[in-house]
Amino acid sequence: MSPLTVRCIKAAFCYLALGIALGASFAIERSIGVRLRFLHAEFNLWGWSSLLIYGVGYHMLPRFLGRPLRWPKLAELQSWAAIVGVALMSLGWLTQSAGSSLAFVLLLSGGLLQVLAAMAFVAQIASMLMKQTSQTASSKST
Repeated sequence: MSPLTVRCIKAAFCYLALGIALGASFAIERSIGVRLRFLHAEFNLWGWSSLLIYGVGYHMLPRFLGRPLRWPKLAELQSWAAIVGVALMSLGWLTQSAGSSLAFVLLLSGGLLQVLAAMAFVAQIASMLMKQTSQTASSKST
């Protein structure tokens, strides 16, 4: 597997472990769950799910389509933006639960990075699929 794929999958499993640990702590002390439910969702939805989708997508789709990524440098930036975005959002949820005024900046910057990362992934994959569609259409007409 490429370093890009491995990075995304390793980060996904780190966030999964954090999400599981946080969820288990909710069972022990229910008041934590009330304060940190958004952090738990961040770890599991954006950290675990999204990063695993990115890693598996970057590994499988080029192979299934028979061509490399169109913009490999964008994929590198995208993966780091997603990982850092989840980290910033997670810090934002923690600081918000502590009542810090820094929370807004962390949540905004982390959320922006996550949205940009998701859009970059969509653009990367769509460019590969569009190229496949146009090649299929041209081969059928001949």
